[in-house]
Amino acid sequence: MIGWENGHKDDQSASSVEKQIPILRSIIRSSAYHGRGMIRYRIRNAEIEIVIPAVNNGKLRFKKRENRCAFGQTFSTRTEPFDEQTYLEWQIGYDILAKDVEPSKIGSGLYSHSFVGSNGKEKYPYELSELYYRAIQLGLIAKQHVTRLLDEISDYRELIDEREIRIEEMKTAININGILFEESCIRLPTLFMSQTSDGTQIEVAIKQQQYASGVQPMIYFCIPLDSFRNPSDLLGRPSRRGDELIYVINNGNARNLTRLMEVFGMASKRHQHDIIEIIKVILKII
Repeated sequence: MIGWENGHKDDQSASSVEKQIPILRSIIRSSAYHGRGMIRYRIRNAEIEIVIPAVNNGKLRFKKRENRCAFGQTFSTRTEPFDEQTYLEWQIGYDILAKDVEPSKIGSGLYSHSFVGSNGKEKYPYELSELYYRAIQLGLIAKQHVTRLLDEISDYRELIDEREIRIEEMKTAININGILFEESCIRLPTLFMSQTSDGTQIEVAIKQQQYASGVQPMIYFCIPLDSFRNPSDLLGRPSRRGDELIYVINNGNARNLTRLMEVFGMASKRHQHDIIEIIKVILKII
């Protein structure tokens, strides 16, 4: 308790309270939600709880498929029930433009250091990078592993977007509305990484760029329904407003975050540049 004597604050007591302020702030932050947009997370009991609304929205798509390498079909979460074939396809990102960061956040934590992305724009680490940073803070990922990851990704020479695009031979002529076409097939592969401990999967879909030549890899983190903490909340029924699923990152599966960083780092030269810069930022502040 802070004491007062002759109109002056008890310096010793004040010092004791001041030492407790960072701890109190940490406790408050651990129970509060972080993140922006549809994705929120909080730190509880040395775990990261990611809360995801049970509805399709933007980069979050609930799909169904018969096996892990099959093409998933999006379904209406409000009219069709969630079942054992349901999984979340999360097009996870790793950075955010500096102009999109709230001014009050700049200067602290991950927003204390920006970097210049491969596109020449100022950016800050975000989403995957933030989860990776939090996992390091919690001791789920060791600092020496971060340094090792930087060296590893810097040495990548084989990049996913440099894989050859295969075009199958033209086999048939087809007639559509009286117009004759020759049909060929461009083969764009999808890569599946299932080396995880909790049933999740990282997928890389190679797609043609819409406004430029060549291809671009799209990275998705896929979470089966039974890999969430609370699958029974939705199993066998459609979702309703307010329904949420919780994915937990802990000591048993934090390696997934490292795997995602690795995959992004080998996706293309652009991705490799960005991930290297993000890891450098993280190493400056941990």
